[in-house]
Amino acid sequence: MRIGKVSKEYHISIDNLHYYIKYGLLVPPKPKGQYFFDETTLKDLEWILALKKLDFSLREIHSILSLKRISNFADVGDLEELKELFKSKRDFCQQEIQKKEAVIKNLDAHILRMEQAKRKEKSPTGVPVKALSILCCPKCGASFSMQDVEMDQRFLYKGALSCKCGYYAKISSGILMTPNKNQNLQDTPDLTRELYKDLPPDLISMFERSYNWMLEKMNQVNLHGKIIAETYINAWFFMHNHLQALPTDSLYIVIDKYPETLLMYKHLIEKQKPELDILYIADSSTNFPLKAHCIDLHLDFFAANEHNFYHNTFLYERLTPFLKKHADLIGTYFYFSHAQKSMRSLLSQYPECSANNFSLSYFKNSLAESDFILKDCESLDAVTDSGNNLGFGFHQKGEKMYLMPYYAQKTGQ
Repeated sequence: MRIGKVSKEYHISIDNLHYYIKYGLLVPPKPKGQYFFDETTLKDLEWILALKKLDFSLREIHSILSLKRISNFADVGDLEELKELFKSKRDFCQQEIQKKEAVIKNLDAHILRMEQAKRKEKSPTGVPVKALSILCCPKCGASFSMQDVEMDQRFLYKGALSCKCGYYAKISSGILMTPNKNQNLQDTPDLTRELYKDLPPDLISMFERSYNWMLEKMNQVNLHGKIIAETYINAWFFMHNHLQALPTDSLYIVIDKYPETLLMYKHLIEKQKPELDILYIADSSTNFPLKAHCIDLHLDFFAANEHNFYHNTFLYERLTPFLKKHADLIGTYFYFSHAQKSMRSLLSQYPECSANNFSLSYFKNSLAESDFILKDCESLDAVTDSGNNLGFGFHQKGEKMYLMPYYAQKTGQ
């Protein structure tokens, strides 16, 4: 029987048959240069298929076939050896069943805990009462008047903030909503966290190295009792991925142009670490209702890049009025090296994007011009493939993209 017919008769691919031949499991005669499966070879194939159903590996099957070919099991000792092989396989399978049963029991316990956590009611949060002392009108700097407030001793959940100059903001679902609503149609709120999906392993490893670098710097900076801010969280949200590193005696400010994104993360954090005091601000500008020089530390994972998608200004130039004299910056900047195709694609997809985006020299020079000292940084290895990811669709394969975790500090000038 020719190999093609054997493939059809026994429902096994020709490639597998060739592999068995190369491995030595099958030894068909080869008259005129073509394999011919005689009765002996077909019986060997039937043995192989039967033994595979008994969960024997190819190496084990080769040993059994070798024993058969040498002795044909004519000797009682050979049959006893075969029986021992079968008993050993049976014992192994029983052990595997016990292991799998233990794994299933463990998985059931994990599933039960997750179901219980899912049913657990989240603790609602709002605008922290202690954040009221850092709020002011962004137009004239005056304090706000509050109307129709729903609150408790810790949070404001609903209400209106107004100023005599005419500025008006509201608190809804515990989020401070400013009148600066998003008007840009190039972006959408990432409510299903698509930006976190389909990232290739190399890029995820670089993310993790950047995270670890930033966390180490955060450990070196005293975070207790500080006011810590993060902006542009619709792209990436460092705080949410590292809640365990955030002390509960600090005040946090989380700002994004999408109220939907803020509300989504607010609900997630309420389930994970509701004891944090977080002021969520929905604002598409950098003209925030915050007092001057109130922020001790700004966290940035892609925020400086994200700002340049829609503005020609430098993020920290815009945030400087809100930063204390010696405020710290801990972040990660993304930059290209000789990536003309990627930049052309970026500027084509985002017409408002700055041509200086993803430029290391621009970032460093702008830091200095904004009176920051770059005290430490590390350029991680480049990635040349960002995958089919929503966040990096403009990055062309083969061109180098780097991540640079950094630590900078305001000079106090």
